[in-house]
Amino acid sequence: MLIDTHCHLNDPAFAETLPDVIARAREAGVEACIVPAYDRASLPRTVELHLQYPDFIFPAYGLHPWFVREGIDPDELRNCLARHGAVALGEIGLDFSPECPPPQEQLEPFKLQLDLAAELNIPVLVHCRKAHEHLYKTVAAYKGKLTGVLHSFSGGRDLALRFIELGFHIAFSGSVTRLTAKKYHKTAAGIPLEYILVETDAPSIATHTTLASQVEPRHTVEVACKIAGLRGRTFEEIAQATTDNARRLFNVNKISSAGNDRDRSLQT
Repeated sequence: MLIDTHCHLNDPAFAETLPDVIARAREAGVEACIVPAYDRASLPRTVELHLQYPDFIFPAYGLHPWFVREGIDPDELRNCLARHGAVALGEIGLDFSPECPPPQEQLEPFKLQLDLAAELNIPVLVHCRKAHEHLYKTVAAYKGKLTGVLHSFSGGRDLALRFIELGFHIAFSGSVTRLTAKKYHKTAAGIPLEYILVETDAPSIATHTTLASQVEPRHTVEVACKIAGLRGRTFEEIAQATTDNARRLFNVNKISSAGNDRDRSLQT
């Protein structure tokens, strides 16, 4: 069994096909998906998807750095995290690419959400592009108070190990399956297995075999197979290890599969 630790089944691209996408995922051996919100509009959509598929879609709530100009309503975010099955706070992070909001506009919303995650004792799902050193300095201030995952990690092995020392997991997406992705291959082969997660980031990141727009949670199988080959392990070993890692980080085993809204203590 596998857990896709980051996919956007709340993306409008899946609106008409979601039942089939989930059926294909289950058939491939994917037992659950972590589905993060990313902007204000996706918050209620993610709540609704969790209510529709409470034993398969496990939500995260947060504001992505691309959308920081929408503003964060702390009360709305806190309510989603406390009452709507959250397993993480996300998708949050830093993205210093030229087309994104300026870094100074991203930092305060990011820190606000890190503060909330630390207060509520819930892991964070972190997006990072062109900002790894700034990200490291920011989250290092929370060492011992915060856990989480760097999703679709794009840094090297040494950088990954630095984040692992802070208590973070490293998630690999379809990028690691590409034949030319030598840096990702080295990282996936060279960090401790107990900190590795698999994901698709569907429908955003292509695999070696599949265009980004066609990627679904079932393609976590391809990601896990690639990591198995890189590490000289069997697919079953990687699937079991990454699933155990995800269950432990996101506390998935302790989440009720009840179909109604429920209060959940984030202090345990």
